[in-house]
Amino acid sequence: MLVAVLAIIMLLTFIITRFMEEAVDDLEYRAIFNEPADVRSFTYSMLEVSLAAIHEVALIDEGKLYAPDQEWADPIGYTGIEIPNGWEVDIQIQDESGKLPLNTMEEPMLNRMLEESFDFDFGTSRELSSMLLDWIDPNDSARLNGAESEDYLRRNPPYRTANGPLQSLEELRLLEVWEEEFFDEDGRPNELFQKLDRMASVINSGTVNLNSSPQEVLELLTEDGEHIFDGLKMPWLTDIPGSADSKYSDVQMRILRITVSVWRGRVPFTVSALVEPNFETEEGASGGAPGSSSDGAPKTGATSEQEAIGYPFKILQVSEYTQGRPSSPPARYSALDIGEESDSF
Repeated sequence: MLVAVLAIIMLLTFIITRFMEEAVDDLEYRAIFNEPADVRSFTYSMLEVSLAAIHEVALIDEGKLYAPDQEWADPIGYTGIEIPNGWEVDIQIQDESGKLPLNTMEEPMLNRMLEESFDFDFGTSRELSSMLLDWIDPNDSARLNGAESEDYLRRNPPYRTANGPLQSLEELRLLEVWEEEFFDEDGRPNELFQKLDRMASVINSGTVNLNSSPQEVLELLTEDGEHIFDGLKMPWLTDIPGSADSKYSDVQMRILRITVSVWRGRVPFTVSALVEPNFETEEGASGGAPGSSSDGAPKTGATSEQEAIGYPFKILQVSEYTQGRPSSPPARYSALDIGEESDSF
């Protein structure tokens, strides 16, 4: 009888423990969608701290951002901000301009990438480039090896070409030939897609920061690959090497993604911001308060308003609970035999 009672007690203890664990998980999950104001506010404060650290360090180097080794990669350590007890903060800063601008690459460079980096033959490369260019160009005239809306409307279900830039790399799943080469039969990204993800971006539309580029991009844009970093006084390039393709190459960061995650428990509240350094507009700014205008109307954060107050960054996008794409380590790290966590030179 005693054994049975003990067994029942143990069973009830197990059930209650499981219930409490599941209740805690449920509360933390619900907290994602109903985050306390102080957590949300603190997360955005850490975003501002990150921007301030980047701005201050850039001003030391004449307003130029080359690489995280300039000491802005760790905003909390740089600023000495104290994190409240029981809180955890993680800040990730990625250079989105270290990849090839897939939406704005011209056909010759697109063909070069497909042939040299992905080993496609001449014909397949032309098919892929034509399909992509037809998808994003504003007209409905198909190229020789391309396809326009009239071709996709024959599909089941039918759809039209975007006639605009790709919004994500996964959108390539909708394009003829791309769907076969970069995705498996179930529509999942394959190894070639993963390589493309390391090399190209739909966010960057300008030049490529060689300091942040992976090895595959360096090999495509320069004659020397990672050897362009040999013999540098600083652990980053400050000028475009003579062996680099000057049309696509740069040595400065143009677009940054800053992702801040704050934990007070097991589930983080995350804010991800896409920003563009805008240091040259600081002089002559009106200096108006960020929340209102002279006529009393509330401000909305439009680009014109950001420029008017002289904010040193253009805020291109802000999203909550989104962390962006995983980053690839720049080839510069292996070339200089340094790690992502290394101290500055």
